[in-house]
Amino acid sequence: MQTGSVTRHGRGWRGHWRENGQRRSTPTYARKGEARAALNGELERLALGERYRAPITLHELADRFLEQYAAAPQTVTNVRMRLVRPLDAFGDVQAADVSSEAIQRLVVPLKPAYRRDVVRTLRQIYRWAVDAGLVSRNPARLVAAPKPVRGERILPFALDEVDRVVEETGRWGPLVAFMADTGARPSEAVVVEWRHIDLAAGTVELPGAKTELAWRTVHMTSRGRSAVAAMPRALTTPCVFHVGGRPLSWAYFYREVWKPALEAAGLEYRAPYNLRHTYALHNLQAGVPIATLARQMGHADVNRTFATYGGWVREMGADAAALRERWADGANTAPKTLET
Repeated sequence: MQTGSVTRHGRGWRGHWRENGQRRSTPTYARKGEARAALNGELERLALGERYRAPITLHELADRFLEQYAAAPQTVTNVRMRLVRPLDAFGDVQAADVSSEAIQRLVVPLKPAYRRDVVRTLRQIYRWAVDAGLVSRNPARLVAAPKPVRGERILPFALDEVDRVVEETGRWGPLVAFMADTGARPSEAVVVEWRHIDLAAGTVELPGAKTELAWRTVHMTSRGRSAVAAMPRALTTPCVFHVGGRPLSWAYFYREVWKPALEAAGLEYRAPYNLRHTYALHNLQAGVPIATLARQMGHADVNRTFATYGGWVREMGADAAALRERWADGANTAPKTLET
């Protein structure tokens, strides 16, 4: 294995090595140690061959990840926020030199929810970097992260309770009915436009607010179709839900409409997001497969849907037994042998 050499070059220093039969040199450095470090990097590249990974700091790695990260603007903003502490601590460190222990020490003092978000973000970036050949391992994969705990209790509405809230919210009623019938997130419902609606087919294209997979087509029941039909079109906005042609203010709705409406309806307080949970509950109670529900709700992974709503899945054992019983009483002959 060649060791190369470091020699004077003008007022600085250069490292030299041979590659493919030619003499190669590093840039000129002010200090001999800097030239030697650069030379050692080149010699390591030659020794490792295809296993070599070019040096890249965590900050550079994060920048390259974000350049190719195709997600909703708010999701990108969230990723940047979760990277603040890791980049402050390790931004100038080589990404390959960041250890699982160092990440664990960084996140231990953080609140559980934020700790989990930081670890998940680092796992995602390193996973991409490994696939891209920028680093050889994912140190965040071994870091413990607390399981997610919802900040608010899930408390869905019964159908009659939805009707009572719709009545008490007045001109905001169609929005409430629409969210309960489609499972739209608040950020999705307020940007639904008439071009997303097909009343003849009874469908709405929900413009996903989190990821590309969140964009989906949802079939409405008569409740949802009536809610949409009740909204007058406005020349000043393409949105379905508006107030006199003006965009909806979710903060105003939450403070001035939602809370008083629940009180007037005699219902226990819960966040508006529970309209989305209501959609999930009614689907599962009706026997809709949870995999179908996951797609309708814009979840990228059915495991997330099951973790949140699995307790509501209707027990299908009785249905399965009934099917077997009908089979046993009728066409219970042995299956025909397939011809090859």
